[in-house]
Amino acid sequence: MKNESNKKYIYNVISVLIVIFLSISFFFVLLRFDAITNAFYKVMGVLSPFIIGAAIAYIMAPVCNMIEKAFLKILKKIKNESRKESIAQGMGVFFGMVIFCVIIYVIVMVIVPQIINSIVKLVQIMPDSVAQMIQWLQDKLAANQKLLGQSRQLIDKVYGFIQNWMSNDLLSLLQDVAGGLSTSLMNVFTFVMDIIMGLIVAIYMLISRKKLLRQFKLVLYSIFKKETADSIKEELKFVDKVFSGFINGKIVDSAIVAVLCYIGMMVFRVFSSSSMSEMLIAVIIGVFNIIPFFGWYVGLILAALFTLMVNPAQCIYLIIFDIILMQIDANVISPKILGNTTGLSSFWVLFAILFFGGVFGFFGMLIGVPIFAVIYHFIKKLVTTGLKKRGRQDMLAEYDKEYPAKEVQ
Repeated sequence: MKNESNKKYIYNVISVLIVIFLSISFFFVLLRFDAITNAFYKVMGVLSPFIIGAAIAYIMAPVCNMIEKAFLKILKKIKNESRKESIAQGMGVFFGMVIFCVIIYVIVMVIVPQIINSIVKLVQIMPDSVAQMIQWLQDKLAANQKLLGQSRQLIDKVYGFIQNWMSNDLLSLLQDVAGGLSTSLMNVFTFVMDIIMGLIVAIYMLISRKKLLRQFKLVLYSIFKKETADSIKEELKFVDKVFSGFINGKIVDSAIVAVLCYIGMMVFRVFSSSSMSEMLIAVIIGVFNIIPFFGWYVGLILAALFTLMVNPAQCIYLIIFDIILMQIDANVISPKILGNTTGLSSFWVLFAILFFGGVFGFFGMLIGVPIFAVIYHFIKKLVTTGLKKRGRQDMLAEYDKEYPAKEVQ
């Protein structure tokens, strides 16, 4: 009894000390929040090449694995297994990075100049386009004098707002940009160097990926019991399946959509005067398609606005074409590529996009869905375990019967 009393006393003392430590840590974080934030961003800046490299390696690993398997079949006559695997692994990393660099080259040297050229030309023709759009609207509304008067008032207000913004806010913005040009150039140089170092880190990580995984496995099993380590390994496989399936699938899906959009616009010649904005619109549709749920609608609205400035009469054709393309993507392309990689309902997808987008910005919108899918998976497992411990399997059976679970592919 005395030993039990001593254990209880020690447990209570340790619990109180932990609470005091956590409380002090919490108030310290609040008081030194700015310093901690600055230190965090400084550390992230130092580690940015490794973060970029890890992201590139993670995205390119499936491609390298596929190429490596192909070379293993080609080199099957080599009897030395170690040499054969080494050659196949080296070829997989080499050709995988060649593919990655070719894609980056095409984006930087082909797509980006066309986008910049399109934006410059849109800015040049914007005054005439706005005047033509106003005249077009006035002609369409000429039959209804009351509506025409209200439209003119609205147009005058919008036109006055644009003029005021271009003469005041835009000028100050350009002055700020010019003032911070040296800092921007330095940031661009730092970013380019981080990308180059990231590529080098990615190559080393891809070459050593099997060894790194083996080392992680050794550390995992040295810390935890076999049953716990096996469970952690299975959960990490699930996390990898969700992230790799969603991110890689979304990139491929959006690239296909952008290409189809560009081809469709070339065929139908949405911009009848020239092809200078077709690449820009296709990239806008493709990039925003990466964001689940409502990214397509944002891209469509932006594309429609650009089309409206160039040729108002053709805007309706662009909207119809993109709505058809959206249906093809939602019902044919996306299910084939993505399947059900997250297992989330539409409501939780929307919640994840808004929440992580609000916290981390555009990047949060991209990765918010797979992150929340993992969180949702763990919460679901905790709830299931809790109900089973309390003997309420009937509630689980009833819920599964009413809402059948969709397996993550």
